[in-house]
Amino acid sequence: MSDSEPRVSVRAILAQEGLALAGGDKGLSDDKIAKQLSGGVGMSATEFAGVIAGGRAIGEHLGLANKRQVTRHIAQPYASVLKAMIVTMRGGASGLTLATDTRDGAYLEGGMPSDMLSSAGTVAFDVLDRGAQGTEVAGASEVKGQIFAWGKGDRILKDILDKAEQLARRY
Repeated sequence: MSDSEPRVSVRAILAQEGLALAGGDKGLSDDKIAKQLSGGVGMSATEFAGVIAGGRAIGEHLGLANKRQVTRHIAQPYASVLKAMIVTMRGGASGLTLATDTRDGAYLEGGMPSDMLSSAGTVAFDVLDRGAQGTEVAGASEVKGQIFAWGKGDRILKDILDKAEQLARRY
């Protein structure tokens, strides 16, 4: 992007689309998981919820985390890709909890809902303006407190990027 053409800002896109930051799907609560699984292990739902919370706390204290990263080059202009990423995240399960402009583009953050196999986590994307070469999007996911997330991070990163790439072609 040249100095004569200012890069579109995250705030401008949010205002243009009439969007605000919003949390995404929180997924299953520990209480719901405990109610569904406690009978199978001969515990009350309250006891099982305590085991879940204790296991997560131990995992976080030990620094356990499931982390995934992906980078994708999208042969579309930065403004189109940024708008598509914002709309995709805001309308999807991840939500859009943080969005800010950076020196080379923008940083977007959302969540990953909890489910029966893994805790909630975060997803983050650096959307980088590469000028005439298009846009590079570097995404990362993290679920703290557990080593295995059973592919959840990979799936949500791929899903967001696939949807945003398709949408960017339409702008």
